[in-house]
Amino acid sequence: MSKESMSDSHTIQPNEAFIRALTESQSALRGYCQASLGHSEEAKEALQRTCIVLWRKCGIWDAETDFLRWAFSVAKFEVLGVMRDRQRSQRSFVFDPDVVELMSDEASKCESAESPRAEALGHCLGKLSGSNRSVLTAHYVHGHSIEKMSTTFGKGASALKVMLLRLRRKLRECIEGQVAKGGASWKLLTNA
Repeated sequence: MSKESMSDSHTIQPNEAFIRALTESQSALRGYCQASLGHSEEAKEALQRTCIVLWRKCGIWDAETDFLRWAFSVAKFEVLGVMRDRQRSQRSFVFDPDVVELMSDEASKCESAESPRAEALGHCLGKLSGSNRSVLTAHYVHGHSIEKMSTTFGKGASALKVMLLRLRRKLRECIEGQVAKGGASWKLLTNA
């Protein structure tokens, strides 16, 4: 590829502030894609697509605005695009698109992997019993169906659905309490 074709006069080259902001946001964007998709290869694909779109649109970014907020909005659409591609290829879904959108909205509230919400999530997950963490991990990380989990955990499908609903609610309450108070909200998890 010639040097002239690489520096097309119609292409806006990113400035140092853009490159710095994109580099500093990689960890947060990676976490966002991973949390939204749960599948590492798909998360890598969504992250790569996001970076390409951000790079192509560098000319519309204003250095006075919050880069990460803009990057998360781009990532949200790229995550949904990966999900659409997954659906087209007939692969099983880990998350329903509505759940991904809700998770994306929550993830975009986090400014980095070290945000108070992310830290609270880690603490709250750590306070769950091993069996509760196993159920969450099987469903949301490994993408196991309720039917498969029913066999694995020896519980009925309805009971597992209710259990997942209650665990999500307890995690949300614990995280919100932890962030709001800056203190422990672990007792909310003991009854999950």
